[in-house]
Amino acid sequence: MNDRPSCEEVRALAPELALGIAVGDERAHALEHLLACPACRRYLEELSSVADDLLLLAPTQEPPVGFESRVLDELEERSGRPERRRRRPLIAVAAAAVAALVTASAMWLAFDDDRDLADRYRETLAVANGKYLTAAPLSAAGGRRAGTVFGYEGDPSWVLVTVYESARPEPGRYELEVITAKGRRIDLRPMWIYTKGGSGGGATPIHFHDVTEVRLLGPGRGNVLHASFGS
Repeated sequence: MNDRPSCEEVRALAPELALGIAVGDERAHALEHLLACPACRRYLEELSSVADDLLLLAPTQEPPVGFESRVLDELEERSGRPERRRRRPLIAVAAAAVAALVTASAMWLAFDDDRDLADRYRETLAVANGKYLTAAPLSAAGGRRAGTVFGYEGDPSWVLVTVYESARPEPGRYELEVITAKGRRIDLRPMWIYTKGGSGGGATPIHFHDVTEVRLLGPGRGNVLHASFGS
């Protein structure tokens, strides 16, 4: 009879292995599996790195009674997988870290695509020598969505504004300006908007992290589109 656990079972035990609190036959069988499974070894190494950081953040006092059980119950309910082994009490100092690490391990499996996207995002910023790319909704009077404003913090920083056809914009020339937290207004290159929408923008003479608002001033009185950014 083969008692070696499956990859799924080893990964379920991985948070406790990473924290060094797994015991008994489960630990022994898991370690045997790890010797022959490079994928699970890499997974455990990644969780161990997370565990080192989490333990530094773990509270010094004991978490509320039932904290661990509630977290694990919710994870099992969301995953749709029945519990395969009986829970054992966890040491108080690591209980919060275990719960966080279990959550992290579940998310690690669920969000591979998101991690790949984040990696590509960082690579793009590295090539462009930038710090971040952000966006905010462009709003018309009454808060109606009219488009999107993209802001790039880099060297140079820049702004790109898109206006949707569905916003039914008034055609014409629109003045583009950025506003800082201190109320300074800086004019950028004007742009033309048509009945089918349009886009435009340009480099800003200031860092984008100093920008709190982007405005489009269109033809006609009160024709103002704006987007707000945190400073």
